[in-house]
Amino acid sequence: MRSAGGVVLLATLAAGCASVDTSKLPRMGVDYGFAAKHKCQGVSPEIRLTGVPTSVRKYDVRMVDLDVPSFNHWNETLPATGSVIREGAGKAYVGPCPPSGTHRYRIAVTARDDKNQPLAYGDKTVVAGR
Repeated sequence: MRSAGGVVLLATLAAGCASVDTSKLPRMGVDYGFAAKHKCQGVSPEIRLTGVPTSVRKYDVRMVDLDVPSFNHWNETLPATGSVIREGAGKAYVGPCPPSGTHRYRIAVTARDDKNQPLAYGDKTVVAGR
């Protein structure tokens, strides 16, 4: 395809390939909670998953503060070793530590196969403060 903004069009198409429309993926159940050691520290919580596809090889894990979405709390790909992501597995994890009050934190998990194709998606939002 050609356009006057061919470079912009190419960049837009490339960016679209990287994103996943999670609304079309089978849903997984995601369960976690924050203990004191998961807040204001680098110890990621245990994440229990249900409905995990048998061909999963890795998990993309993202955590966003819905009240301050520009702050990256967790964005990491982890090997799949069953339906539990063990506590402390996240090396890039930054625990919730809002300066005041409580914030809403969403952890989203995308299961992927050995070819990096998305297989399933799930998320859960938890409210936490210091």
